[in-house]
Amino acid sequence: MLIDDDDIVNSINSVIIKHAKFADEVDTINNVPNALEFLNEAKSKGNSPDVIFLDLNMPGLDGWDFMDEYEKLEIKESSKVVMLTSSISSKDEERAASSNYITAFISKPLSPELLESIYESHLA
Repeated sequence: MLIDDDDIVNSINSVIIKHAKFADEVDTINNVPNALEFLNEAKSKGNSPDVIFLDLNMPGLDGWDFMDEYEKLEIKESSKVVMLTSSISSKDEERAASSNYITAFISKPLSPELLESIYESHLA
């Protein structure tokens, strides 16, 4: 699952993920409220995403707002959150590192090599 307000970034990242055979199916969501709704529906169907790539800087509710709500969901044990962001703030990185629910803090852009590194370091 990709959560990013930039539809072009979502499209590109979706292609990269599929081409690298990281996932067969990629759901793209462009805002936090829709992402939370999607996850609640997925939870009710027993079909939670394995990995959630989350952008940090989005208009309205941002990645931290998403995480505040995500922590309340029951799917958090079955999904891994990878913060995929353009943020260079050390405070954001420290906050992500202190979260029990963020698996990795990765700088954009996504690439096949980065996916392999994420898999080997955090998901294997």
